[in-house]
Amino acid sequence: MNYYPHHIGDFNSATRHLTRIERSVYRDLIELYYDTEAPLSQDIDKLCRLLIARSDDEQNAVVQVLHEFFVESEQGWRHARCDAEIARYHGNKEAKSAAGKASAAKRARQAGMPARQAADQQPLNIRATNQKPQPEPQPEPQPERPQPESIIPKAAPVRSGKPAFDAAECALPDWLDRADWACWVADRKARKKPITQEAARRQLQQLAGYRAEGVAARDVIAHSIASGYQGLFPPRAAARATAAHPSRQRAQWSSELRSVLAEGHVRGEIDMGVIDASR
Repeated sequence: MNYYPHHIGDFNSATRHLTRIERSVYRDLIELYYDTEAPLSQDIDKLCRLLIARSDDEQNAVVQVLHEFFVESEQGWRHARCDAEIARYHGNKEAKSAAGKASAAKRARQAGMPARQAADQQPLNIRATNQKPQPEPQPEPQPERPQPESIIPKAAPVRSGKPAFDAAECALPDWLDRADWACWVADRKARKKPITQEAARRQLQQLAGYRAEGVAARDVIAHSIASGYQGLFPPRAAARATAAHPSRQRAQWSSELRSVLAEGHVRGEIDMGVIDASR
């Protein structure tokens, strides 16, 4: 193993009572254990030579650390934490190796070649090192073939004619705020129902009719946008106030009819109210 996880907190809590020499010796013993992936030798003199422990204090520290943190066995001085990390390392290594072989076999099946051939390494370069490398042969350029007309992309036709109608830029009467009208036009565009030139003309007439009935154009537009209408309708409170008088009721019917005509739809029925036959 050329790498092992070193948990600083675990190491400090387990070695806080040791001297600096004993802590250093303990780290050297652990690294030697991971490097050889085997229990430490039972020969103390040999072990001290491997750790470069020459002074009496260093050699005594080796013996002290071995008896405190390692367990002597027939194979040598064993360490439970080191054995677990080594076993985990080899388990991960084998899992990665199996995954690599499975990936190579899958690529071989997709390419239609034997799995063993796909898993082999690339062949070695057998060319002598004293020879100059020869340039790879370049394929001869092929003449361009004319493409059929069905494959050649055609340029998009350029449309000519009058510019598209923009309801936000049309002429407005003095009593209608352009900002309110722009909000209504933008709401219709957001609903994918843009206002045509004829619809704009009729809706302006419709707003003029509501204004004659005492309903402000701003209120009509705000109510229609908030309610998600595609046409212009006054608030219900204003509609009930104007419906009290017969002339206002007729004006409301006319306004609703203008809204239907402005949208270009056919209204199945219109609420005409209750007819008083006693008059």
